[in-house]
Amino acid sequence: MGDRKGGVVWHTQGSGKSLSMVFYTGKIVLTLNNPTVLVITDRNDLDDQLFDTFAASKQLLRQEPVQATDRQHLKELLKVARAVWCSPPSRNSNPMRATYEELSSRTNIVVIADEAHRTQYGFRAKAIDDKDAQGNVIGQKLVYGFAKYMRDALPNATYLGFTGTPIENTDVNTPAVFGNYIDVYDIAQAVEDGATVRIYYESRLAKVTLSEEGKRLVAECDDELDQDEPPPPKKPKPNGPN
Repeated sequence: MGDRKGGVVWHTQGSGKSLSMVFYTGKIVLTLNNPTVLVITDRNDLDDQLFDTFAASKQLLRQEPVQATDRQHLKELLKVARAVWCSPPSRNSNPMRATYEELSSRTNIVVIADEAHRTQYGFRAKAIDDKDAQGNVIGQKLVYGFAKYMRDALPNATYLGFTGTPIENTDVNTPAVFGNYIDVYDIAQAVEDGATVRIYYESRLAKVTLSEEGKRLVAECDDELDQDEPPPPKKPKPNGPN
């Protein structure tokens, strides 16, 4: 696609997103010319779990996936056409987060973002405090989000988002980043199919028991709040004869 947006796959939790990613990658391998599929996760446990699923499917993928360990390792992997794996953004050695450097200009790279609603935003600059080694504020600096860094590193890749809970707010919008929904299997459909049990919400008031010390502190706080309140305005006197 011209805008490099592959779309959003909205599949609820427990619907088999990991296997859908594997099957999708298998189709890409057969359809595109020596593609590279880069899978992005945002937590270490998800990274290892999802990589194990891909590693167990090497016959379908027709190659053995590789888990990138750092930025330099990923750069080497991107020089050849093969399915690779990217460490999640939470790791200090993440190959994208610490740099704006272009890692590859190839057009046959497909990036699959797992849990795409969480970290894949931030095209606009944001000013934050710049601190020295001692934690003192010495000025301000502009930073971007992970989405901007990803596209700096892989400007010609196509991006596809997988999520069970997409977001459509003004500042964070999953379809705005990845494109239109290409398949939707939400919680309502999962419940109707019997794949997920019904979810019930019941509002309850928590019972709180205060100790004598706690009651004293609450009473003191109430007294302070009462003292801080301005006096009520005086009622105007009714107009009458002088």
